[in-house]
Amino acid sequence: MNINKAIRKQSKSYKRFLLSMSFVFFLLPFFLNFYKKFTIFYVAYLSVIEVLILISIIISSNKELLKFEYKNGKLKIEIGVKRESVNIICKKILYVDVELEESRESKFRDFKIIMLSNSKFNNKKMKKANPEFIKKYTRIAYHYDKFRLRKPEDEFYYLIINAGGLNKYKLLDTIYKSCVYAVFSEDAVERIKTYRDYPGQV
Repeated sequence: MNINKAIRKQSKSYKRFLLSMSFVFFLLPFFLNFYKKFTIFYVAYLSVIEVLILISIIISSNKELLKFEYKNGKLKIEIGVKRESVNIICKKILYVDVELEESRESKFRDFKIIMLSNSKFNNKKMKKANPEFIKKYTRIAYHYDKFRLRKPEDEFYYLIINAGGLNKYKLLDTIYKSCVYAVFSEDAVERIKTYRDYPGQV
């Protein structure tokens, strides 16, 4: 199976999940009305189930939805249900790393994309690189120290993208082609090679 088939399979699985959850969401009130079970217990029980269904849909959608577009030196990324937008100036990206998902056994492993920049791009999702971040992502610490030595007057910020599932392979490849001044970790390069080595790409 090539990466794009895996992405299409992921998309179909997400759509089936939405369809099934929507079906259950609208079917349960119908049964309640059909059997005339309008006691406080049944209504409260149904309300809890409906809320849990909505929460599961929102959580799944936040993990799944990822759109991006490169244009004129900028990469626009939209994440989650709220379509939170991040506009990245590609030449300001300094370092790109990935954190592989440990628990999932698959030919194409999911991962987080971590980007380090010396600009915040006026985006709320860009966070200031603090000691907690550097301690957690120790591989970034070496490059972070090098960047600070070069530009001690600069502030550094990071962005973590964990939505999109296997769509992040495409995003990482786009980042690699667009952010030409950035340093990429070995794991990030391996993900890009995995994406490019399998046939059937679009």
